[in-house]
Amino acid sequence: MTVIAKNDRQLIVYYDSKSELGKKVRAHAESSNLKVLPVDLLQSNLTGTEWAEIADMLDVTVDKLIDQDHPIFKEKYGNDHVELDETDAMKVLANNPETLVFPIGVRGNRAVQVKQSNDLKTLFDTDTGEIPQP
Repeated sequence: MTVIAKNDRQLIVYYDSKSELGKKVRAHAESSNLKVLPVDLLQSNLTGTEWAEIADMLDVTVDKLIDQDHPIFKEKYGNDHVELDETDAMKVLANNPETLVFPIGVRGNRAVQVKQSNDLKTLFDTDTGEIPQP
């Protein structure tokens, strides 16, 4: 059973509104011709189950979604790399979503970690003109 509503006509962007990359990714998504659902992780708390589903869509483990170099993570866990099991990683993201390493775009059953705003283009259908031309 899935928790996240998946729709090929909608682009969901999970981002941190205080992050420069997050702001760019949201703007890039909204410049497309898609219906965009921006999810500011600082205002919308995702459950551990939702984080697990997103990680599954990305084909990574939940702990790979966490930026262990983030100041909040270091404050709680120290400077050394920490091995987190699935449950602990879900708790970290549920309680401190700003530790998400990269914004995430979801469209239908496809998801991508957006390391640069252009990475979001993989969720646009290039044959339908959804990518704005400069």
